[in-house]
Amino acid sequence: MLQDEDRASGPALSAKGAGLLYAALAAALAGALLVAFGLVYGLLREHPNLAPGFIQEAYAALAIGLLLLAAQAALVFAGLVRPLREAAMRVDNLAQALDQHSHRDALTGVLNRTAFDHLIVRELEALRRYDVGFCAVMVDVDGFRQVNEIHGYETGDRVLCELAQLLKAHIRKADFLFRWRSGRFLILTSGINGTQALRFAGKLNVLVSGHAFQQGLRLTASLGVVRAQAEDSPEVLVARVKTALAQAKEQGPGNVGGDAADT
Repeated sequence: MLQDEDRASGPALSAKGAGLLYAALAAALAGALLVAFGLVYGLLREHPNLAPGFIQEAYAALAIGLLLLAAQAALVFAGLVRPLREAAMRVDNLAQALDQHSHRDALTGVLNRTAFDHLIVRELEALRRYDVGFCAVMVDVDGFRQVNEIHGYETGDRVLCELAQLLKAHIRKADFLFRWRSGRFLILTSGINGTQALRFAGKLNVLVSGHAFQQGLRLTASLGVVRAQAEDSPEVLVARVKTALAQAKEQGPGNVGGDAADT
């Protein structure tokens, strides 16, 4: 991400530098013309008997100089500064697209684990400093391997895309949805306690089991729920929510698990 920003800043700095250099040269030339005008004017005041046409010739020369300078400015802007600025804008847009791509799951379009690694640090810091609590909910499609083996990987991919959109449509804008791996997703939901998170997970459980997926498939999901603790590291939080998910699976497909002490 930082490398992309560095690459994007190069053309931008080049365009800015070229523009500043030309502006400085143009200002110097304009200053020289004005100085020349002042010298001619002073010369005429001191020597009024100079040829009558001299002043007209001097003014004409100065006017031509200014016009040439303006034309040069237009040509330089069109041929150098503007293309550099346009190139800088294209690189900046590309850097933003690459940055977004690096934080999005290529299949489902939701956030990926790279994005999680960045966001979880911020969320845990907010929890420690400002007591902004949040919960983690891990969603795992029951028997997803069998879906791939029986119906094919293309169907499995479509199921994951459909599930991602289903989950995304039923979380709040303040929540984060991540593709974890295979048939697993992770949700970070802020501002709710453990009891509310368990209720939320139960609603998602019913939502998944009641949905008809590709080829009319009916699937269930197991969900693990934990409430983040101030002493958690990202690794500890993930381990805890995986443990809660394992507890849910021990009860059979389509269950929700969570340690009462954590929630």
